[in-house]
Amino acid sequence: MTNGQRQKIKMLRYQGVGYGKIAKATGLSRDSVRNYCVREGLNGYATELVTEYRKVMTEEMLFVVCLNCGMKLEQNNCGRKRKYCSLSCKREWEKDHRTAYVLNCEYCGKEFKALGVGWRKYCSQECYRRDRFWREEDAAEVAQKILQFKKVNHLPVWLRDLLLSDAEE
Repeated sequence: MTNGQRQKIKMLRYQGVGYGKIAKATGLSRDSVRNYCVREGLNGYATELVTEYRKVMTEEMLFVVCLNCGMKLEQNNCGRKRKYCSLSCKREWEKDHRTAYVLNCEYCGKEFKALGVGWRKYCSQECYRRDRFWREEDAAEVAQKILQFKKVNHLPVWLRDLLLSDAEE
């Protein structure tokens, strides 16, 4: 078996090709291909091998080129491995690849999406202001509408919790 045949076996095996097809492509017997694969750790189901190979390749390639611009990285001998060539590349990549969080507003109870920040409490500045500074006015407005038997369009979450907690006691 030549080095070229060995390389071809590895390449085809990582693509998910079976022993028989590899044997036909390299001109070797099926048993020779299978024995070589067992010795090199390439045995097992081809689909499992492909997923494992892809995972290994992404881990290896992660620290070879910059994630943002693709420029080759120079790694230091000690410390954490670099993923970006510069701080500006890191910031640009993080700006384009922010995580979306789905949260509930503490004031109005609406569901909203926050990009890159999982700790937001309010869906808007208006909800923040009303929750922080307008609690007494909201309570008076809701009480007045209830006494007049009018529909309450917006009931803040804290007030709903307060009314329900009184009803339970």
